[in-house]
Amino acid sequence: MDLVWETAKGMDERVEPYVMVTVVRRVRPSSAAVGDKAIVTADGKMIGFVGGHCTRELVINQAQECLRTGEKRLLLVTPQPPAHVEEGVTVLPMTCASEGTVELFLEPKHVDPLLIIVGDSPIAHALEEMAPRFAFVPRRIALEKAEDSSSGEPLEILRSQLAAFNNTTAYGVVATMGLYDSEGLLALVHCKLRYLGLVTSPKRWATVSSGLEAAGAPKEFIDFITAPAGLDIGAVGAQEIALSILAQIVERRRRDLNVQWEGQPEKGISETEALSASDDHTTVSQIVVDPVCGMTVDLKKTQFRLELDGTIYGFCCPGCRDRFAKDPKAFLSHT
Repeated sequence: MDLVWETAKGMDERVEPYVMVTVVRRVRPSSAAVGDKAIVTADGKMIGFVGGHCTRELVINQAQECLRTGEKRLLLVTPQPPAHVEEGVTVLPMTCASEGTVELFLEPKHVDPLLIIVGDSPIAHALEEMAPRFAFVPRRIALEKAEDSSSGEPLEILRSQLAAFNNTTAYGVVATMGLYDSEGLLALVHCKLRYLGLVTSPKRWATVSSGLEAAGAPKEFIDFITAPAGLDIGAVGAQEIALSILAQIVERRRRDLNVQWEGQPEKGISETEALSASDDHTTVSQIVVDPVCGMTVDLKKTQFRLELDGTIYGFCCPGCRDRFAKDPKAFLSHT
């Protein structure tokens, strides 16, 4: 039983779909006991024990149907099906020689798909807030959420936040607003994805996509990315842009079921490569001066960056970056 709970805990953390099966009634000589539990995974593996071989195959088939529909189910497996079946109970014949009867409760978990959101922008927060209304489970990662972003390279920080989801098929959106677009995309290259969108402009996407290719990202991965993300509904503001992206994701979910990125095996694109991917066609120096406060900033390490007219500017903190974004000319006139 401990293995069942440990497996469930791990799958909950990774937002992986599974079915929890519980024995609620049994009639001898069934080998199961009331309260016995098992987990059935999306690929048909069973962890735990709720009956012998014949019961096992029946339960796995029913559990996978539960994952498809998202509905809970009461399952009665018996050699003598009753003449009257109560509403809500699925009855299947026991196909083995055993005369036992077992009744099970099947409860699907995490049937709503995972939506990975990269960024700390208003659009990222709007996506995180709105996703559950469209039956998605949001998980947002960001450099800004890291406890100590100065102790590692941005790409590795994002990858560490994604580690729990590497084996979970998900939908993804990068909404950093140009701060670490390429790092966000490269962090997701190892994930299994049904959709990956980048909040950007067509002009910026041309720069980012060329840089991703230079960094060694597979062409198939670059082609898989939807950029700019979202349906063209004339959206204005973070809420409407988030809505346009969710509408596109819903369309992908309902219509393009076979469109998927299977994930690339880990082979380590370095932060230097990621930085060059982000700035392949821009003017970048590694050590720059924060145009707001005058502090020296390592552009390779700072998470606070902003692209303007082909140049990446680095900042010591979000306050300086926000002040610069509101009125760049006021600060550039002094440099």
